Amino acid sequence: MVDASKVKQNIAKMTSKARGSLGSGKVQPHKHCRVCFTMIKLSAEPRVCGDQACIDKNARDERNQKQMRIWMFVFLGLFAFSFVGPIILRSVV
Repeated sequence: MVDASKVKQNIAKMTSKARGSLGSGKVQPHKHCRVCFTMIKLSAEPRVCGDQACIDKNARDERNQKQMRIWMFVFLGLFAFSFVGPIILRSVV
């Protein structure tokens, strides 16, 4: 049978080791580039490294996301109008 107190002690020991290694300053706080995932500063905005290819790809991705959001609202509006339009036309006539 498994001893629950021993399991809790092992978990506490492992989490304290993990906290100790992170808190010792070996790894500086950082972000990662959205495109190539290299480490960048926390203050980097937008979240891309200084490589021109990453900057261009991020700009294209943001533009594509904006276009997709617009098209989603257009199709949602058309879909909603296809249900609401006939109801409004029946009430007017």
